[in-house]
Amino acid sequence: MADKKKEIKKHYISRSESRRIAKENSKAIAKFQKMKKRKARPEEYVTQMKDDNNIVEFEDLHTYFFSDSGTVKAVNGVTFSIPAGSTVGVVGESGCGKSVTSLSLMQLVQAPSGQIVSGSIRFRADMFKRDNLGRKIPVYETETNPNGETFRKVDAKGKPIIRKNELGGNMYEMERQVVDIAKMPAEAMRSIRGREVAMIFQEPMTSLNPVFTIGNQLDEVGKLHIEGISKADVKARSIEMLKLVGIADPEGVYKKYPHELSGGMRQRVMIAIALLCNPKLIVADEPTTALDVTIQAQILDLLREIKTKINGSIMLITHDLGVVAEMADYVVVMYAGKVIEMGTAEDIFDRPLHPYTIGLQKSKPTVDQKVDELYCIPGFVPNPIDMPDYCYFRDRCDKCMEKCSGEYPNLIKVSDTHSVSCYLYEGKAEVKNG
Repeated sequence: MADKKKEIKKHYISRSESRRIAKENSKAIAKFQKMKKRKARPEEYVTQMKDDNNIVEFEDLHTYFFSDSGTVKAVNGVTFSIPAGSTVGVVGESGCGKSVTSLSLMQLVQAPSGQIVSGSIRFRADMFKRDNLGRKIPVYETETNPNGETFRKVDAKGKPIIRKNELGGNMYEMERQVVDIAKMPAEAMRSIRGREVAMIFQEPMTSLNPVFTIGNQLDEVGKLHIEGISKADVKARSIEMLKLVGIADPEGVYKKYPHELSGGMRQRVMIAIALLCNPKLIVADEPTTALDVTIQAQILDLLREIKTKINGSIMLITHDLGVVAEMADYVVVMYAGKVIEMGTAEDIFDRPLHPYTIGLQKSKPTVDQKVDELYCIPGFVPNPIDMPDYCYFRDRCDKCMEKCSGEYPNLIKVSDTHSVSCYLYEGKAEVKNG
């Protein structure tokens, strides 16, 4: 009885303890909010890639939520990369940190309670060149006279004419830079989010505004990110995107409201919004959830086709291993805020190593096997406010050994492409650095 009371008490905190936590939280939140709102010079967040073949590199990323009960370590030291032109699938149970990792990349973690605490998110972006006053440098239309001298073209009012880009907006001088999104102020991030990296959210009806038409919401993206574009051009661009995602009546859908569309159509509109500015990276958070299998297949085919057209990369967040097997070039398996295994799709599906990855695959139904009951990984995820020092999967693992009660296992590289965080493979390969 005494042990039971002690166990119950462990899940509650006193009023004084709650006040102490709230005081510490307010200090921490104020510090991080100040960092996001600061006016920073580019030198403070411009960095370099460890591998020039990558479009994104996550390194030791920590994203926490400061609650009255304690600090929830939703992402707790995540490190992986997304190679340019590839699709990387991030899988795991609900609550493992997949979506929070993607929201950290977009700087859309729910503030003020949610904050990127430490780590790096290096992203290769085309940034606007600035003059000494911090203004964007336009590219002007030019003409050459009979003497071979080049002059800027001017309009009827004598103003130089700015050249138009492929999207119909003003053209500016650009330079390719690697920026650390985790260190960028919110103001600088706005020039990247939606233009260089875009997100397809999990539930279209919570992302689309019910009181605005589809066209209005598409046009908003164009007006925000394509400076100098005319109303006619932005509408034409929006309708072009609706055609690209396979909507049969783009002009009609442009005038409709979200509730007038089916679930599959709304998801296509979300993809059209994400693609409007030709981003280098698309973050797709459960893009096929709640859709029937026929529409799921169409959406996945669409994503594959678009990735080829724009020569971009996809970060695919899902818990559906079938989707990952069909779409991904590389797979990252997450558990309780950490990466526990990663490799090529072939590595993860043909040669899974971590007991958790094996359990995930066993829990998926197959058409060629008849079973009375689907496999379920036993036990529960540890409390995210009070994570243990040992392997987070230890209490659910059927291959657990004495060493698993020690410190959390390092990520072990078992081949050039395959890494796993488990003591079962210690000594069989060198420990991966960083």
